Amino acid sequence: MATAKGTHIERTANEPRDSSLHDLIIKSINQISPVIRIIQLSIPPPTTSSRSIQYLPGQWLDLYHPPFTPNQKPGGFTITSSPSPSSPQNTTIELAIQSSPSNPPAAYLWQDPPTSLLNTPVKVRIGGSFVFPPPSPSFPVKKVVFVAGGVGINPLMSMLSFISQDPALANHLDVRVLYGFKDPGLPEHLSHVLFLGRIVGLFASSKLKGKVELFITQSKSTDNNNLTELKVGGASVPVNRRRIELGDVKEVLGEDIQDSVVYICGVPAMTDELAEGLISLPPKGLGIDSKRVLYEKWW
Repeated sequence: MATAKGTHIERTANEPRDSSLHDLIIKSINQISPVIRIIQLSIPPPTTSSRSIQYLPGQWLDLYHPPFTPNQKPGGFTITSSPSPSSPQNTTIELAIQSSPSNPPAAYLWQDPPTSLLNTPVKVRIGGSFVFPPPSPSFPVKKVVFVAGGVGINPLMSMLSFISQDPALANHLDVRVLYGFKDPGLPEHLSHVLFLGRIVGLFASSKLKGKVELFITQSKSTDNNNLTELKVGGASVPVNRRRIELGDVKEVLGEDIQDSVVYICGVPAMTDELAEGLISLPPKGLGIDSKRVLYEKWW
């Protein structure tokens, strides 16, 4: 199952895409680690000749950068911000861009100095079907389990933010997050893992009900080997020194297994393994309705 490669356009050829191309402006760039930049794109107000840009939590965008050419191949970047549940007009879109010199659109957004990109234009088109709420709303949902591997946290960050901004959703849902990532090295670097502080903050501030659990792989520092919990913004987060397994998802589902929905985003091997285990009938798997298991792979 995990064999697809190629360009962003080739990998997403069968995904839904908006028909409109929107002009946005690079508003701010914040480099949060040696390999990740957070970029805010400003959305101009709609005019009589242009549509308002709309997106769902979890979607991505095709991004075209200057110089715009007829045969230009766009980059694909997941939107990490959330559309406002209460306002039809969004003013910014946030992206988390990983350094990738071999990917021209990513390399463009990693120019130095980053200030040279401020107030410059890009063109975007919204796409993707990995979204929250689930596209099949005919079943009840009491619990949402988000499973992320590495930068697979990006679309899930958008979904978590969306839930936290809607009191009706946030009060109703039990939210669980299983977040796996490579050991960043020194213990003090763990608190700078992509969106970790933001996610923990949503639970610590009671904007979300539930729990976050971390899974750290590929140990780089013996200082982290015996770590069982991590302090993030004053909150304690459980830590496991291994990859996420099917049993971990089963445990957080608990007795709510038939009233839950699971979102998985990570490398293809991890995503395929967990999705297959959740959907397959017992004793091989958990036998969850496939409509309740949504996943997307990052390459």
